[in-house]
Amino acid sequence: MKIALINPPFLFPSRNEIVFSQCIGLRSISSCLKMNGKHEVHFVDALMHGFSKIRRYYNGYMVGSDVDGIVSLIPPETELVGISAPFSQIAPIVHQIAERVKEKLPDAKVVMGGVYPSTQPELAKASCADYIVVGEGEQAMVGISANLKPTEIRGVYSKDEKPGRGFAPAEMVKNLNMLPFPDYSLPDMERYFTLSQRMKRGRTASLVTSRGCPFSCEFCSINSVYGRKYRPRAASGVLEEIKLLVDRYSIQALEIEDDNFTLLKGRTAEILEGIVRLNEKGAGLSWSTPNGVRIDTLDESIIKLIKRSNCTSLTLALEHGDQEVLKIMNKKLNLDRAYEIMKLLVKHEIPQIGVFVIVGYPGETEARYRESLRYLKKVRGLGNSIRVIVNFAQPYPGTKLTARCREEGIIKDKDLGNFLIKRELMSTGHIVPITTPDFDAAEVKKRKEEILNIFAPKWKVVVRRLLPMGAIQCLREMKKLI
Repeated sequence: MKIALINPPFLFPSRNEIVFSQCIGLRSISSCLKMNGKHEVHFVDALMHGFSKIRRYYNGYMVGSDVDGIVSLIPPETELVGISAPFSQIAPIVHQIAERVKEKLPDAKVVMGGVYPSTQPELAKASCADYIVVGEGEQAMVGISANLKPTEIRGVYSKDEKPGRGFAPAEMVKNLNMLPFPDYSLPDMERYFTLSQRMKRGRTASLVTSRGCPFSCEFCSINSVYGRKYRPRAASGVLEEIKLLVDRYSIQALEIEDDNFTLLKGRTAEILEGIVRLNEKGAGLSWSTPNGVRIDTLDESIIKLIKRSNCTSLTLALEHGDQEVLKIMNKKLNLDRAYEIMKLLVKHEIPQIGVFVIVGYPGETEARYRESLRYLKKVRGLGNSIRVIVNFAQPYPGTKLTARCREEGIIKDKDLGNFLIKRELMSTGHIVPITTPDFDAAEVKKRKEEILNIFAPKWKVVVRRLLPMGAIQCLREMKKLI
């Protein structure tokens, strides 16, 4: 069967936040299709092919090829088209892609999968796609490619189907070790390695070593796609893939995209020890965790291995500095333990330590915010290697936070989160969609700025203070500082 897999254009809140994607999810589906049916798979990556095409999109930017360009790249006689929808905000774009694909290839089956149909299946089902996939895509796409009926494939729903008891997710891959590596045979693979996801220099590869999260933080939607059961790949298989990346593709840096890379201590240690051995043989490999790790999965023995294995940046999912707010978030984390771990990371000289923090969370009273601020000042005192990434709380579709905000009347707009109607992007860095009697949007932005100033070098604090001022006021403030 001739199959096309489409990665759509991406949306970004600002030009300086544009990043790349190595499409690990779609590449995994591609490998599974090739392994199970020896299909001819064509990859259409709109983001990569149109990465220099940047245009305004409501309150943000769209990056990637336009719909006509995408459809033109689909080979004639394609029988099955899979469209990835990795973000709910991309809904209008993937709906348009599905419509145009059906116009060009009316006999082809069009399938939409990803976060959007997994969290908003009713909306996704209203598109021109013949089927949507709720949850993981590998086994569902293999079933569709084998011409099974949608009713015979768990998690697959036709546009006319009306599930009686909601949308059960697709069957998950129970043993990730049975999956082939993400497809490394794509014609444009070389460009993925030279255009890092985080736009860093050097030959970089994204890597996923596990799926699923056993925790249930109120603000997170990851369970909608990957479930709550933690499914790790064996350390041996992970190291085999890393060795392939080093030996065949001369990869210098890994961006580990897991949500829970360090959850199992023994497995983590085995992977890191393997990286140490590769570096002893001259690999020169470094790694980072841009998506963050749970702080309480670390201890001094693991931190020593993190240092030895050449970790350049470790991001920590702290989320808040007040224990009561963490309890509201259902973030099961002890702040005293978290502080001791951060102290150990500084002690062992991890070059860059990022800390995720959320402001404007429902339940964040003035007193709780001030308690968080005291905690963060204490963390800042550990050293200059610690930086903070401050995010505004967002009611993303499919999260318990959104459900609670609606139940409590915090969100009254029934269309909030329906990006087919409201095209404005939700941005963790710029948009404050949640206000309560404890804070308005201006107060939330002020809190973010206050936290950033704690961690910023003094010159940056000065610049932030001076930029909004007029020339005369700016000179007056400068005199105060001299």
